[in-house]
Amino acid sequence: MPDTEYDDAGRVIGSGLTQRPTPHHFTIDGVQLYTWCALDTLVFPAVLGRTAHVESPCHTTRTPVCLTVTPTGVTDLNPADAVVSIITPDDMTSVRSAFCNHVHFFAHPEAAQNWLTDHPGTSTLPVADAHQLGRPLTQTLIDAPTPRHCC
Repeated sequence: MPDTEYDDAGRVIGSGLTQRPTPHHFTIDGVQLYTWCALDTLVFPAVLGRTAHVESPCHTTRTPVCLTVTPTGVTDLNPADAVVSIITPDDMTSVRSAFCNHVHFFAHPEAAQNWLTDHPGTSTLPVADAHQLGRPLTQTLIDAPTPRHCC
């Protein structure tokens, strides 16, 4: 997988959820992690079966977008009208460059307008709708078999 992040010893440290800092702060059980994109913050709590506290700056205004994501939904969203940008890429050779680099939080729909104009093929969804959009991916990750050499 070309986007997987490794440390100097060759250990995996990131694949959607990462130890390397990104704008998407993701805290579970007091442990600070990060995600590659806004949608990852909505998917990984269900995959891990844990509640996450998320903070990510609006991609244009830098206003913090804060929320709690449980395995079943989104709560405590602030600002309440925050949205997530979405794209349907043609080529997923690199999920990070084709998808994640275009999936951001915006403090409100108007904050996304200039960015959407500059990025044809993108749209926005309310955060709760983006969470629902991510459910099939979440289920795929949950259902994936664990490799024999793992855990």
